[in-house]
Amino acid sequence: NAFYKAAKKRFDDDEDFKGRSQRAVVDLQAGGVMARQAWQKICDVSRKSFCEIYERLGVRAEERGESFYNEMIPPLVDELKARGLCVESKGAMCIFTPRVSQIPLMVVKGDGGFGYDSTDMAAIYHRLFVMRSDWIVYLTDLGQETHFHMVFDAAEQAGWHRPPATRVDHMGFGVVQGEDKKRFKTRSGETVKLVDLLDEAVSRAREEITARVAE
Repeated sequence: NAFYKAAKKRFDDDEDFKGRSQRAVVDLQAGGVMARQAWQKICDVSRKSFCEIYERLGVRAEERGESFYNEMIPPLVDELKARGLCVESKGAMCIFTPRVSQIPLMVVKGDGGFGYDSTDMAAIYHRLFVMRSDWIVYLTDLGQETHFHMVFDAAEQAGWHRPPATRVDHMGFGVVQGEDKKRFKTRSGETVKLVDLLDEAVSRAREEITARVAE
């Protein structure tokens, strides 16, 4: 977390570092050897931590992070371009969803990199067209509701989502806030660790049960 927080601060304050970081992301997504090796080390550290929490909660999950979909993005973009669904706008490749929003989905950024829009389009394609899921539920905070409805609309334009044969839903929950009532900012590292939250929940539950038994 300290590493992530320091990197984000430098990204915001140092234009040279920001540019090198953006180019490094493009290199990573293109399969650069050094970039992939560094990224894999970070993933291994993260995986160890979240697997400990999953084990504690009794959660069994099939890991499919953003990188799982990276190789699917370029051919999908080519297909969408050929079908006239993906068009150039201000140097980026975009899909427009006027039924939902006037702001387009940016499937390829101006610097050639991929962002959340790219990954989410590849993910819904894989879930509907490859996995043949007939009902998908996205669970995120309400702040992302419009974004996912744009993804659903784009998937319908592409013919991957075919209601009523397929169904996609977004279930939103309230924004996670700190004690100051402000939204957590994960990119700046200003969050409470889940393991600490679990420890506090167990501690409070123990105190409550002990008090009730004493009565």
